[in-house]
Amino acid sequence: MLQPDFRTTLRVATTLLYSSLIVFMLASLSACRQNSENSRKDHIVAGVSADFDYLNPLLIQLSLSREVCSLIYPALVKPEYNEKKGTIDYQPSAAERWEFSSDGKTVIFHLRPDAIWEDGKKVTSRDFKFSYSLYKNPAIASSRQHYLDDLLLLPDGSPDIDKSVETPDETTLILHFRKPMDPDIVLDHFNDLMPVAEHLFRTVPPGEIRSRAAELPITGAGPFKVKEWSRQQKLVLISSPTAVLPHPAVSKTMTFLIVPEYTTRLAMLKSGQIDAMISSGGINPRDVPELLKTNPDITIKPLKNRYFDSVVWLAIDGETYRNTGSIVPNRFFGNRKVRQAMTFAIDRQAIIDGFMGPEHAAIVNTSLSPAYTTIRDTTSESYAFNPEKAKSLLREEGWIQGPDGILQKNGVRFSFELAAQVGNPRRNYAATIIQQNLRDVGIDCRLKFDESLVFLKSQNEFRYDAALSGLAAETLPFQLVIWGSDFSSRPFNSSAFQNRELDAVIAELSQPLDLQKKQRLWITYQQILTEEQPRSFLYYYDELEGFSKRLENVKVNLIATLYNAYEWSLKN
Repeated sequence: MLQPDFRTTLRVATTLLYSSLIVFMLASLSACRQNSENSRKDHIVAGVSADFDYLNPLLIQLSLSREVCSLIYPALVKPEYNEKKGTIDYQPSAAERWEFSSDGKTVIFHLRPDAIWEDGKKVTSRDFKFSYSLYKNPAIASSRQHYLDDLLLLPDGSPDIDKSVETPDETTLILHFRKPMDPDIVLDHFNDLMPVAEHLFRTVPPGEIRSRAAELPITGAGPFKVKEWSRQQKLVLISSPTAVLPHPAVSKTMTFLIVPEYTTRLAMLKSGQIDAMISSGGINPRDVPELLKTNPDITIKPLKNRYFDSVVWLAIDGETYRNTGSIVPNRFFGNRKVRQAMTFAIDRQAIIDGFMGPEHAAIVNTSLSPAYTTIRDTTSESYAFNPEKAKSLLREEGWIQGPDGILQKNGVRFSFELAAQVGNPRRNYAATIIQQNLRDVGIDCRLKFDESLVFLKSQNEFRYDAALSGLAAETLPFQLVIWGSDFSSRPFNSSAFQNRELDAVIAELSQPLDLQKKQRLWITYQQILTEEQPRSFLYYYDELEGFSKRLENVKVNLIATLYNAYEWSLKN
């Protein structure tokens, strides 16, 4: 009789623990509703599939963590998607106004004088400068550290915060760049560098901020503040009465319940135990018709053109890189033609038709969102499903069928693990299709499902040869930080893909350019990614967020699901 291995035993134990927690939470919520209807009239509850990685903007990587931080911490501006123009506009927030110099090398932000941290201290320009020095520090290992690379540099090539960032008074923040900068790039990047309070962090050694994250204060200046965070269970936010960025949250309390099981989240939405079911794919499109028929008190809001799924092919040998820092091509995916073959082998349309439906997803061949129609490249290879083309490319690279039907080369079988996160039905479905597609061309693909934070850590450390993952890539400036040959400082480049031509295009797109040149460069950007296939880009999909009709003033758009969560309220 086969004995279960440790991982299987741990998985079963974890599942039982989650189930117990969920039953407890369901019972608790049900009891609360029965005992006191008034307790929920100003208390919004949202169900999410996984816990947040951090609630410190210096450390965050997950997109939902970033959204929640934007409700807690100050930010310079408020991005806003202009659907008619297909562009991102920027509105005042902590900065009342700003102006760029004629040479594009300096920007002056004029900050609101009345913004305060929740402990009563003023938000000042010094908080921003101090925080930029932390984002810069390699000990912090921020996923946004490279946003500072366009500032003036020290001889060692690192950002010179002292010379680049001036704070002549509490409400004036001046940034100096080493080259002319596109204003949209500056506003996007520096808006994302949300500050922490200098008076709370100045005594904390930067090297301890990550390791001590659980004990450090979560003190913001936004519409919400944190009341309670029980890891893997719930996060409770409450309205911050002193907030002016833009104002205290309308709802007194917003709770995020961590419910890994999709069917449980859906049942809670149907029963009214949660008011919103968001993130990690939202509502399964196949459940929508029945849901709308049987639960007329639920509304579905599609968040379009923000998220894409892809299979990340690791271009380097991860173990060699971790042990020695040397870059050695991955024995499977260090080859461009092999990566192309993988994309030809995957029936992306079958995944869409079988799970989302063609009205809720669009096949893509690069990371660029379909929202940007004016710069889309429509002339490159489409990578339509073509197993014979995949086999031909693999043969060209020396992969031939072995005695067991699996391809081999120089004695190495084409056999690898495809990792994915647990609790995401869409990616679970896609993984099974991909596994079969690859088996049909002679590749042994074994599926591995990890808990969200383990998955993220392993991907950052290049422990997966292949990973089925998603990314929120809603803005053009963000497209410029996904890629970069210096992948050690580009955490979103989880394939460790290097391409000097792409580096040059990205550098040029960061500068002020006329419209025609900018469009030509974006076409080149897409052509390189299409040719190289560092990921098999699958599709941009609609995340179908589910909301109770009791929940009012909800706006979701390309920017975020929680875009105006501070305006949400419940009908009495």
